[in-house]
Amino acid sequence: MSASPAGQGVTFEGVAFGPQRTLSCTWFTNFENSRFEQCRDATGPLLGEGDGASIKCRGDTCRQLDAAAREASGWRKAEPPWGNFTVQLVGRVSLAQHKKRYLGDASRDVLIERLVSVRVLK
Repeated sequence: MSASPAGQGVTFEGVAFGPQRTLSCTWFTNFENSRFEQCRDATGPLLGEGDGASIKCRGDTCRQLDAAAREASGWRKAEPPWGNFTVQLVGRVSLAQHKKRYLGDASRDVLIERLVSVRVLK
C-alpha cells in the first residue's frame, strides 16, 4: 500500500477503505474472535446496528493493540487477551460490506493505521 493523503481512500490487502479518520471503537476479543463491535467518529456511529468490523492492521499496529490490551487488563497468559476494550485510533473503515466468513465475523473491516489508546471497557 502506498502513502496517500489522509482525505483519500486506499486499498489495503485487496479491500477498499475510505478516508482516514479518528475513531473510537469498542473491541471484543476472546480465544477465537477479535472484532470491533462499534466504531464512531465525530459524526456518529459508522457500523450497522448488530454488525461490527474485522480488524486489519498497518505495520505493527496489531502487535501494539495486543500489548496495550495486555497492559490495560493486566493479562499475563500467553494466549491473546480476552475482554472488552475501548480503543482510540486513527484509521479507515471499509467502503463495502463483505459476506461474513465465520461465526462471530463482521461484514466490514477497520484498518488501524495508528493506535492512540486502549482501555478496559467498564
